[in-house]
Amino acid sequence: MAEKQRAPDPENRAPQDGEEESDSNEETRYTSADDIDRTRLELVRSLTRQTRPELARLASAFTQREEPPTEGIQRRDTLAGLQLGDDVLNPSSPQFDFHKWARMLIKLMETEGIKRRRTGLTFKNLTVTGTGAALQLQSTVSAPFMAPFRPRETFGIGKKTEKKILRDFNGTLKEGEMLIVLGRPGSGCSTFLRSISGNMYGLSKAKDSVIHYNGVPQEKFKKELRGEAIYSGEDEKHFPHLTVGQTLEFAAAAKTPSARVMGMARHEFSQHLTKVVMTVFGLTHTYNTKVGDEYIRGVSGGERKRVSIAELGLTGAPVCCWDNSTRGLDSSSALEFCRALRVASNVFGTTQALAAYQASQAMYDVFDKVIVLYEGRQIYYGPTGAARKYFEDMGWACPPRQITGDFVTSVTNPLERQAKPGFESRVPRTAREFEQYWHQSEQFKYMQAEIEQSEKDHPIGGPALEDLREAHQQAQAKHVRPKSPYTITIPMQLRLCTKRGVQLLWNDKASTISRVCSQVVMSLIVASLFFNTPQLTTSFFAKGSVLFFAILLNALLAITEINK
Repeated sequence: MAEKQRAPDPENRAPQDGEEESDSNEETRYTSADDIDRTRLELVRSLTRQTRPELARLASAFTQREEPPTEGIQRRDTLAGLQLGDDVLNPSSPQFDFHKWARMLIKLMETEGIKRRRTGLTFKNLTVTGTGAALQLQSTVSAPFMAPFRPRETFGIGKKTEKKILRDFNGTLKEGEMLIVLGRPGSGCSTFLRSISGNMYGLSKAKDSVIHYNGVPQEKFKKELRGEAIYSGEDEKHFPHLTVGQTLEFAAAAKTPSARVMGMARHEFSQHLTKVVMTVFGLTHTYNTKVGDEYIRGVSGGERKRVSIAELGLTGAPVCCWDNSTRGLDSSSALEFCRALRVASNVFGTTQALAAYQASQAMYDVFDKVIVLYEGRQIYYGPTGAARKYFEDMGWACPPRQITGDFVTSVTNPLERQAKPGFESRVPRTAREFEQYWHQSEQFKYMQAEIEQSEKDHPIGGPALEDLREAHQQAQAKHVRPKSPYTITIPMQLRLCTKRGVQLLWNDKASTISRVCSQVVMSLIVASLFFNTPQLTTSFFAKGSVLFFAILLNALLAITEINK
């Protein structure tokens, strides 16, 4: 057999036919390389087209929360070996761990017999109506012109216009559970949070609506334990001239309990809590910075939002409702806020409810339950992990890589939702149809069974009220009326408010000095008008005029304090 002829090495081959042959070989080689590159590119494009749906499905699946395996894992006490002076328990140290600090605090409270305030909540047949100027609708074009002929309606005399905001809501939250409220603006998220927290100004419940906290009716809860359920609105209301540290120390001092761990002094305890929340929410560097507002320079908008969150977090309330509190925060700060709520729920047993119009997948996975609202109607309530499947089984298609929060919210938007092929005529379209589908679902039956079990464990008029009373009275200072919603006495409150007033004057020295100088100048001007007034009865009215000007000028100068 003839031997195979070895291909000559391109680098060592002898040139043939001069330089032209070499150029021809180079051109052939580059042409073959281009063909190979084009073949590879076509192959990659073909594989991408074929595997794109599968890759999208896998990417979406990886974003879902996965429960870590618990079999074979031995529980270990993470507080073993920790001392009270360790850096992980010191809020001023970079090694501070909020989870371990909270667990150590609970351990000390249990050792010293300090009771914790914990409660869940249940709402049944919750229907809420609202009245007010915002609901005065112009029905026809001629309505404004006919208004003078309808004085009772125009001036609010008699029955006012009512509008149903929430319709037949049901659900329950156990101690330590977290609920995320999803819905488009105007769907009733804020009203729902205000209702379950007892902040019902301008709102009214239907007669058959029931809200109770582990068996304690809301009316009795608001009367005796008003500060145990708080509501945080979207807007921040602060004294702009106070520093962040002064603002938070005032909130901590007003809620400092009488029973404190390790016999700490009241001032020391409030300062320690202030440092903890400032470390958790990244506000340590703003301790001496003014809060500020639109006109006064201070902290940034995101930091001001975190000040509001930290201020309410210092109350230690067992039921907390946050109305779009992540607005103005970056994604990292919003996630840290939700994780801080998760730690508080797991360790202290607080019940949290948060309304968020934009929630990342990581934020969404922090919560236990989700409620979806559509034009004031409840269309889903249940575990966060089952919400996507519920709406997909309904017939709605989830686009690739879309997070769960955006998907369930987009279902309520006719311009964004997409039905699966073949489900175009079978999926619900209106809010009423979504509600009817929800009432007929298995998830609704599961929720009803959960409510029944909760009411069985915590019946109306059960021992929960006495437990909350004991914990609340244990936190109250001496000489405070047992049924008072306040933690400290009235003299303590006056002392705190006086201290804050002095801080306001000191931090706004320019305004204070200008007011004093203007008073001095005006007093000299007015006094010059009545200089050398005789000490006779004929000057009686002149002296009365001096008093009139003195009172009038001070009254008018007080108008400048309104915006503050």
